[in-house]
Amino acid sequence: MRKKKSKIFRLLTSKFLLVCFLLLLELAFIPVSILIFSAWVPHASSILSVVFFIVDMVVVIYIVNSDVNAEYKIAWLIPILAIPPAGALLYLLLRRHKMPRCRRKMLSEMHRGAECLYARPGERPASLAQAGDFAGACADYVTKFTHMPFTDCTDFEYFSMGQEYAQALLAELEKAEKYIFLEYFVIQPGKFLDGVTEILERKAKAGVDVRFIYDDIGSMLKVPGNYAESMEKKGIKCMCFNPFRPMLDIAQNNRTHRKIAVIDGKVAFTGGVNLADEYINETHPFGTWKDTGILVRGRVVQNFTAMFLQLWASRGEAEDYSKYITDSPAGNILCTAFSDSPFGKGTNVCENLYLKIIYNAKKYIYINTPYLILDGEMRRALITAAHSGVDVRISVPNIPDKKYVFAVTKAFYSQLVKEGIKIYRYTPGFLHAKSIVSDGNVCMIGSTNMDFRSFYLHFESDLLFFDEKVCTALCHDYLQTCEESHLVTASEIKDKPHSLIYRSVLRVFAALM
Repeated sequence: MRKKKSKIFRLLTSKFLLVCFLLLLELAFIPVSILIFSAWVPHASSILSVVFFIVDMVVVIYIVNSDVNAEYKIAWLIPILAIPPAGALLYLLLRRHKMPRCRRKMLSEMHRGAECLYARPGERPASLAQAGDFAGACADYVTKFTHMPFTDCTDFEYFSMGQEYAQALLAELEKAEKYIFLEYFVIQPGKFLDGVTEILERKAKAGVDVRFIYDDIGSMLKVPGNYAESMEKKGIKCMCFNPFRPMLDIAQNNRTHRKIAVIDGKVAFTGGVNLADEYINETHPFGTWKDTGILVRGRVVQNFTAMFLQLWASRGEAEDYSKYITDSPAGNILCTAFSDSPFGKGTNVCENLYLKIIYNAKKYIYINTPYLILDGEMRRALITAAHSGVDVRISVPNIPDKKYVFAVTKAFYSQLVKEGIKIYRYTPGFLHAKSIVSDGNVCMIGSTNMDFRSFYLHFESDLLFFDEKVCTALCHDYLQTCEESHLVTASEIKDKPHSLIYRSVLRVFAALM
């Protein structure tokens, strides 16, 4: 009881509640202004009707001609046309505040002085030529749109559960001698985060350069508002990314959803695991938490270093980037690590790589994702593959962490099941893994979900491999997970009118969720 009261008190005194209150005031400003205008100006209703009609038409024309996803356009056009002028005004409010151009450029392109960490013209590992045309095309695509070199690693460790990831991360942190860079979407005090913090504090006192980035919304109500300041007092350089502000601002959607750990430029981690106890099954809010991650050693670690420093540069501190150039030898595992940015020249790198892998598949495609919210092109690619005889499987949770998002996931997979795609629900609990593996020769693992937020709005990090050993590890774990999961059959999909209407509505507005 005392613990519950403490949580309520923290909520009532939190920045989150204050920000929500100020947002409500901002929303209330428009109708109040309209009422005042109507009371004081003759023929106000006629004037407002004309003005609102013009605004609605301008907004509709702008959206139709904008270079954005078709599903996103539809999701906005319906409320704009159905509830004028509220829909158009809400859209304008959310589009009103854009991130400054200089900051957008910094977060999407290599920044001055850091060119040494990015790809140089003509730079490709010799082994890439032997990997085939598809690998070469993917390598060129990644380098062109993320500036990251296609490279290699000498070794990897795949983690099929969060607790394995945590154990390896803590062990590698203990070995740090020069620097530690950590970036996570969710952090929450508990066994995992406390263990990490204790090591970071000791290493900082020993002279190791320790830096920590966490996302404000991802960690809101989990850590106090002064968390970054408290870490700085311990000698740990800390940055809260994109602090939540009390205004309707589309930039608030641009979160760092990445999970990155870099130690001394020798070792890097990524995957779905955040620094909170449910990810390592110390707590069980949604049954068994199935998550995956990967450790790599070698030249590819420099890509993770560049990703981290790209966000860190927003602090405006001077940096000698040359000291982060890797001295690791060439490896025999062909791969690249890259970041997908919402400001990346209108190109959604991770989504397009998924599409490339799906269209290139000949035998199988196995996908893990906690959320399944697809646009028309991705649905078409998956269905085309299944109709072509490819074994297409997608694993999703059985116990959801967000019920409304899970309802959307079910709405999307209902259609896929009928088209011959196998959907597996992870029976023990919540599946948070994010990966795709195909034909035993290409796979990708990282922080990206198969939904609009990951593909279009968030900063994400992923590792793309063209290596049989890595693919085998992911494939073996995937098939084992299928054995613990329930295969959804077409007979389970309800086709009653209210179910069809419900799923149709969810799919229309999925792009805004």
